[in-house]
Amino acid sequence: MRKVFSWASVLVLYLVLGSVCSAGEDEACGDPCGKPTPWNDFNIVELKMTAPSFPGYATYNSQIDKETNDIQVDVDTSDGKETKKGKILMVGGRVMATKGSITAPGYEIDALDAAILQQILVIRLLGASMPNGPTEKGNKQIDFTNQKTGIQFATPSASGFIAPPWNVKGEVRVLGGDVVEYSLALTSVTKGKPANQGGEYSANFTGKLLKKATAKISDDTSLDGWNLYGVGVQTRKEGNATSYDYGAAPATTPYKTVADIRRKLAEDNYPGEPDPSKNFTGFWKEKCEDAFGLQIMPYGTDGKYSIIFCGPGGCGKQGEDGRNTFITKDKNYQVVSENEIKIRSSDGWDTYYRCTKETNPVLKYK
Repeated sequence: MRKVFSWASVLVLYLVLGSVCSAGEDEACGDPCGKPTPWNDFNIVELKMTAPSFPGYATYNSQIDKETNDIQVDVDTSDGKETKKGKILMVGGRVMATKGSITAPGYEIDALDAAILQQILVIRLLGASMPNGPTEKGNKQIDFTNQKTGIQFATPSASGFIAPPWNVKGEVRVLGGDVVEYSLALTSVTKGKPANQGGEYSANFTGKLLKKATAKISDDTSLDGWNLYGVGVQTRKEGNATSYDYGAAPATTPYKTVADIRRKLAEDNYPGEPDPSKNFTGFWKEKCEDAFGLQIMPYGTDGKYSIIFCGPGGCGKQGEDGRNTFITKDKNYQVVSENEIKIRSSDGWDTYYRCTKETNPVLKYK
């Protein structure tokens, strides 16, 4: 079961930590998430990726604003035969807009994942080879190898891992404290695995990093001609089962401008009102025999609850993953009783029952 966290949280993690660690990864790789470095302060990333065994390229020019959770990406990719160009906007970490031939139906989030994963990887490579950041102007040659620790990087809907041993060579050109050019060549070899069976990975990254006071998307940006999607945990009914996946689904609200999105997000974020007569603490499921569900626990001192998705692989982090809400009079919830609530989903309302007042029950698939 995928650990669930939001694009809003991944933006902060991108700018502060540079990656997200998920439960269940190979512990032998040491500390694959790394630690924050001055490279995480750059919020504009120009990147072109090529690979020796691949005839095409991928170019991503992005701006990320951690205050508003906005992302802007210009995309230009080629497989050696066909070129695709377009743009991606992510507003408030919750609504995505795309323009151009860069997405496939049902897999729209993949276009954003591809851009952000590669950029996180570049930040990690620079942080490993120059942990103190761009301290002085001029050119610096780098040749850094890590024999034991891999590089793990992720978004809410995708992840990557560079296995050890890996090496990065190249040049970093510091034009000023806020402008850096880079040219990097990454290689990774998996011991005991043939190169033609995924045992060797090679990629080249070139581009520029810049700092900007704000990268917020202008509120008056018109969305005419854009494809709009709501982003979050999508629930799908498959027979008698319910599947959960983090992705994008066509937006149901006809936004005309970015300001319209911000107004709707502000309405959706209204947490409701406290109700001292009820206590929703416990573990909630659509069916009590399911091996996954929602952990609802008191959060803070004003009567709110944290609502976090949990499965056999663990839960998110209270206060950061999921939603903090009073539940009562929150428009995303309908209170039937202390033991039954309805939660808004992409295709209507899902009914959850409190199966136990214990908040950390053992979750196992049969």
